[in-house]
Amino acid sequence: MAVISMCKVDNAVTIDGNLQTVDLSSLASNIWAIQWTNSTGEIEYTDGTAHLTISDMSPYSSFTTAHATAKATEDASLASIASAAATAASAKTAHEATYGWKRQQEYPSVGDQLDALYRAGTFDSTITAAILAIKDKYPKP
Repeated sequence: MAVISMCKVDNAVTIDGNLQTVDLSSLASNIWAIQWTNSTGEIEYTDGTAHLTISDMSPYSSFTTAHATAKATEDASLASIASAAATAASAKTAHEATYGWKRQQEYPSVGDQLDALYRAGTFDSTITAAILAIKDKYPKP
């Protein structure tokens, strides 16, 4: 069962619930929408013309073909994104298995390491003086 809806003003073609943007500008200027369910349909007009019942969708097959092409492109793009995400996840897992990453997670922060070196008095006098100047300028409350 195919349910098709084409809305000219939005360039929207929906087939069985899947919406794609398709250029509908070649439809007659007074067409608002084309609706199709199973084997019958209707053309809706914007100018007061009575809706027309149709039993053949083939005159509009170029739009359903364009919809299928757009959907295939979208599906391929989504598959590519999923593949890239899987590759990135695999790379992240591999990276997190390295000794360097594991060490980095457990080491104290660089700031804590430097503070410990300062408190232990292992910096040369130039670095110690620079740190003291900053500590004096911004004392603990």
